Amino acid sequence: MFSCYKNTKKSTTTEEEEMNGFFLKNGGAVLEQSIRLFNGKSNPLRLYSSQQLKNATNNFHVSRIIHQSRGYKMYRGVIDHDDDEEEDCEICVKTYHDFVDLEMIATEVAVGSQMSNHNNVLKVLGYCLDTELPMLVYDHFPIQGKLSRFLFQRNKEPPPRLPFKTKLRIGIGVANAVAYLHHGHSKTFINRLIHSTQVLLDKDYGPKLYTFYGSIPIPEGETHVDVDRIFGIFGFISPEAGVHGRFTERSDVYAFGVLLSELLTGKSWLYMADPATWIDVPCAYWFDAWKNELKVNTLREEGEEETRLQIMECAKLVEMCIKENVDERPDMVEVAKALIFIKTNKTLLP
Repeated sequence: MFSCYKNTKKSTTTEEEEMNGFFLKNGGAVLEQSIRLFNGKSNPLRLYSSQQLKNATNNFHVSRIIHQSRGYKMYRGVIDHDDDEEEDCEICVKTYHDFVDLEMIATEVAVGSQMSNHNNVLKVLGYCLDTELPMLVYDHFPIQGKLSRFLFQRNKEPPPRLPFKTKLRIGIGVANAVAYLHHGHSKTFINRLIHSTQVLLDKDYGPKLYTFYGSIPIPEGETHVDVDRIFGIFGFISPEAGVHGRFTERSDVYAFGVLLSELLTGKSWLYMADPATWIDVPCAYWFDAWKNELKVNTLREEGEEETRLQIMECAKLVEMCIKENVDERPDMVEVAKALIFIKTNKTLLP
């Protein structure tokens, strides 16, 4: 990224050549992933220059950061249109760190653009290619913050409490988005990063997925994909993925089960687990403690019997999602249907 241009012709030419080199390299990577993953099919995306995005974010000022993670930062920005006929446009700009490589970013562009028509996915507007690593530009909306803000205690202050109806709506939205990732395209994709830090909430607490750089397709005719490098978030990686490097649709189901468990109690699984057991498969150690937390605190806080019954039905679904045997877990479509079923005050099978 370049913060300014020097006034010498030689320097300007050198910088322009370097930016052109970034543009060709990055554009080639995005095109290659689009062909590999979607046979060249892509939704129209707008091309932004790095100078446009610098102007939009006040040169990526720290005050504009709305979210950051190990691999990226997201900035609030405003595209100022000189044309009076076109209104200024609020955006989110995503910049990447070295932890995320070019192939992963190109994957995020390809998959994210295909997912953008889903209501529970943050819409990709375009990208910038003339920097060392590409930047993504998303539609901007009022953000309540990461879902994790409602699960993790910060500065000894308890997290804000969400009503159960809101929790259920968040769960349904995330489940629907992941089901669409699995079954809404010519190939089945596995997200591998289902986690509360990867879910943003809009002003009405509607969930928005936006992280797809870890997504991988299942080869045609196969039910799984084997990898040499284990990828995911600790505690959310399924046993078959963590031990054998084998990812399936139901690897995401496992991660969603952990997320749903945290959503129900408003507490991270880390809160339940004994640190001495973290090196092993976490669910074997925290699930009993989680069920106790659910009964002792969560259910006690809910005054309505109807709500308590719905919570217990969700607990059954959690247990189904985190089964150690991958074949005993439901698929994501079944999970989404089960949550909608629970919302209508019906019960799952025992």
